[in-house]
Amino acid sequence: MIVADPTAMHQINPRKWEEMIAGWYKEYGFDEVTLTPASGDRGRDVIAVKHGALSVRILDQVKAYKPGHLVTANDVRALLGVLAGDRAATKGLVTTTSEFAPGIDTDPSIAPFVPTRLEMVNGAELVRRLGDLSKK
Repeated sequence: MIVADPTAMHQINPRKWEEMIAGWYKEYGFDEVTLTPASGDRGRDVIAVKHGALSVRILDQVKAYKPGHLVTANDVRALLGVLAGDRAATKGLVTTTSEFAPGIDTDPSIAPFVPTRLEMVNGAELVRRLGDLSKK
């Protein structure tokens, strides 16, 4: 299990990670969860929608990277561009098995969107979220 051995996360192929993240949204009670095609996803790997009084539509870009392969500011900006082009989207997440490049959280083109419009989930936070789900 990944929670017991976080290094195991790097043995899982990228498509499987997308499937696991989609499953995470389903387990957290989202009403509609779409796993986009492996190619031609237009920058969205998972689309999760929750209906009701506080409806949300989340776009998640999953970056299944090996240790040391950092998610760049350009990767995060690309998701912001996808958000801008999708009027129905309320929030975007970049989820990675690795880490984000230093300084992303203070980048002037990214920082204003965090945490209400954009979340960046690194490997440690991903393991924590999966662990929380296993306790449900």
